[in-house]
Amino acid sequence: MMAVHGFNLLPHRQRDARLARRRRYVEWASAALCGCVAVALLVAWQTVERVRIDGERVSVEQRLVALAPQLAEHTRLTGEARDERLRNERAATLSAPLTHLLDLLEALSRESSESVVVRQLQHRESETELLAASSDHAASAAWLNRLAELKGVRDSDLSDVHRAPAAKDASPAFDVTAHLKWERPPEKPKASATARQNTRGNK
Repeated sequence: MMAVHGFNLLPHRQRDARLARRRRYVEWASAALCGCVAVALLVAWQTVERVRIDGERVSVEQRLVALAPQLAEHTRLTGEARDERLRNERAATLSAPLTHLLDLLEALSRESSESVVVRQLQHRESETELLAASSDHAASAAWLNRLAELKGVRDSDLSDVHRAPAAKDASPAFDVTAHLKWERPPEKPKASATARQNTRGNK
């Protein structure tokens, strides 16, 4: 009895399957190749950028090294100017009361001793108290108004105006107490507070 061998009725199906597998292999290989090329390009670009940045950093460091003496000199001069300014401000603050006293003594030297006679003077940093004898209220007020026009006086007043005990006709009739209040120099921030602010700014 003769055996009957099988045969493929649709041979084109196997061929299409093989072609489809080949296309998938080609697509996978192409995708892998494109990925490798992209990674290589990225690495190359990063390498070029790193070389460029390193070159710029070296150039900046070289310029800073060349400018270091000038920067150090500028820092030194700035510090000296700051110290000198602080010394001048401190000297002005300390000399202000003495300047006020000298101006007051000069003004008193120009006053006539007929209507107002200064008997005692107490001078402090921001206030001066004058004990004087006056012939009348009007003379006392005019005298104080002239003193109030001195540079640095921010306020003035008369207090404790009373008739002098056992005043004679030739002597002043009133004892007066006058106060001159002087302007204070502007206060400077404390060094510790400034240092703390600079420390916060540097963090």
